[in-house]
Formats: sequence, structure tokens, C-alpha cells
Amino acid sequence: MSANTCIVYFGLRYEVTSGENEGLEERSDSRIVAARTAGLKHYWANFSEENPKYVLFVGAELGVLGPENALEVVRSHAEIQSLFDMTITKLKEAGLEGEASLHIQWEPDV
Repeated sequence: MSANTCIVYFGLRYEVTSGENEGLEERSDSRIVAARTAGLKHYWANFSEENPKYVLFVGAELGVLGPENALEVVRSHAEIQSLFDMTITKLKEAGLEGEASLHIQWEPDV
């Protein structure tokens, strides 16, 4: 059984097309392979209660919050700055293009 979750990531966010789900499930998607090789985290799920809307995050996982996960996350300014800088460097090394951003996304229990 699952529960509502809030995902907090710093990095890149990709909207996933229906044809990409298999690669994500098998962890063979090029973005996931690049993330693992560079030492980055990834998270993907359906973020819509009505129509399936799959999203993939690649970068640094700051927190997964909810009743079945952590209830809080605390990071110092120095930790955040170091993590952001390191993530930007690793994304470039992995060849993943785009502007790294802070993503806070609600994942309903669907």
C-alpha cells in the first residue's frame, strides 16, 4: 500500500512520454544510466490523480516526505550550497542538459 508523498529534488525534471515507461521500469533509460554513472539520484512516478502524468527527476534527492517516508528534512545552508554545486557539476559530467532547479512535487496516492 502506498500513501501521499512530497518529493524534493534539486536537478532536472522530465515529463515522461508513454513510450519511455518501459526504459524507466527496467532502469535502462539513458537519463537513469547517466545519473547512476555520475553518482546522481533519480526518482520517477505518476504525479496525477486523474490522467497518468509520469515525471522523472535526476539530481540530488533532498527529501521524500509523507506518512510512509520522512516527516521532516533539515539541511544547513553550507550543506545545501555544497550539494547544489556538486549536483550541477555531476549533471554536466553526465551530459544531461538543462538548468538545475529546486523541485518540490506532490505525489498523490494513485
